[in-house]
Amino acid sequence: MAKHTNRDCPICGSTRKKLLFQQRFSTVLLVEGYTVVVCERCGFGFADQIPEQEDFDIYYRDLSKFEHEHRDGKESQSDETRLLAVAELLTKFIPEPNSKILDIGCSTGRLLAALKEKGFPNVLGLDPSAACAIAAQRLYGVPVRTGTFSSLPQMNDRCDFIVMMGVLEHIRDLNSVLAILRRIMNPNARIYIDVPDATQFADWPDAPFQEFSTAHLNFFSGRSLANLMQVHGFECRFCQKVPWSYTETTVIPSVGSVFERTAQGANWDRDDQTEPRLRQYISQSEKLDSSLHNLLRSTAGGRSIILWGIGTHTQRLLAAGALDDLDISVFVDSNPKYHGKELRGIPIVSPEELKSRTEPILICSRVFQLEIEKQIREQLKLRNEVLLLYDLSEKGATTQ
Repeated sequence: MAKHTNRDCPICGSTRKKLLFQQRFSTVLLVEGYTVVVCERCGFGFADQIPEQEDFDIYYRDLSKFEHEHRDGKESQSDETRLLAVAELLTKFIPEPNSKILDIGCSTGRLLAALKEKGFPNVLGLDPSAACAIAAQRLYGVPVRTGTFSSLPQMNDRCDFIVMMGVLEHIRDLNSVLAILRRIMNPNARIYIDVPDATQFADWPDAPFQEFSTAHLNFFSGRSLANLMQVHGFECRFCQKVPWSYTETTVIPSVGSVFERTAQGANWDRDDQTEPRLRQYISQSEKLDSSLHNLLRSTAGGRSIILWGIGTHTQRLLAAGALDDLDISVFVDSNPKYHGKELRGIPIVSPEELKSRTEPILICSRVFQLEIEKQIREQLKLRNEVLLLYDLSEKGATTQ
C-alpha cells in the first residue's frame, strides 16, 4: 500500500487546514482513506494525507475503469449526451477550425470524435490507459497517446485548445500540472475544465459520502477553480454550473469553465462557499448512512449472499464495519482488472462466473443499481433473488 503524506493548500500554499471529515476504505485499490480539509487561508477544500502523484499515475494506468469494457468500449447514453453538449459549447471558444486540440483524460475519445464532426479535425487525446487508446482508434478513428501529465513536455507542437473533463479532481500535484500546461500552450490558448462542484453535492441524491471517493482528491467550487487558474496565469472567459446526468438516477453537479492563457498570474479571492456547503453535505450523508446501516442489518437475513460492486460505496461500508454481519460468498465486479483478486479474503469474480450460483445478489451501489439489475436479468439472465439498497422510483429517494 502506498505511503500517505500531507499536502499544503494547492492554491495558496498555506499549511493551515481545518478538518471536516475522516474518510476510510477497506480497499484492494490505492487509497486507504484520507482527511477532508479546507484551507483556513483561501477556503479551498481538498483531500489530505494521500499517496504521491506517481502512485496515482500507476493506478490510473493499471486499474483504470474508464475503458467501458463491459460495453465493448462504448460510453453510456448519459455520457454520450453530455459529451455532445460539451462539444457544441466548445465550438464557441475554439479559436480556429485548424486549432490543435488536446483532450487530456479522453477515455475512449467520443468528445474528440464529436469535435471532428463539427469541423475541427486537428485533435489528439491523452489517456493513461492503453485500452482507451485502442478503443478510440477502433470506435472513432481518433489518435490517442498513452501517458500522463509527465508525458506532455515531450510534445513537439504547442496546443491551441485543451480539454480536461473530470480530471483535475483526481490530481494531487495541481501546481506541477498547471505549470506543464502553460509550457505546452500557445500564447492566448484556451482550456476547458469541468469538475464536480462541491457547493452542490448536497443538492442531488446519491449514496452517502459518495463524492469523497477513492479517487477524488480536490473539491472545487467555481471560485476555487478560478483561484487555482488565476494564480497560474489563466483568465476566466466563461463559467457555467451544470447538473450532468451520470446515470438514469444519478446527477453529478459540475462547474465548467473556459480559461485563456495570459502573460502572468493574478491574486486569488477567498472562497467562502466550500466549507459551509461541504459541512451540509457531510451532515446529510451521516443521516443517510445511519439508515443504510440499519437496512443492511436486516437485508440478508443471515443467508449467504453475493455482493456486487467493490467501488467507493462498498469500500467505505467495509471499513465502517457495516458489512461485518453479512455472509458474503463472493464479490462481483464488471471491471476485469479486479478479477482473481481478493477483498477481506473473499474472491472477486466476473459477472459471468455467477451462472452456476444460486445465492441472493446484493447490489452494493446506488449509482449503477439500475444498470447492474438490468445486467443480471437481461444480459446474464440470472434468476437469483436481487437485493436492493436504494429506492430509485422517486427523485430524492435514498434507502428503502
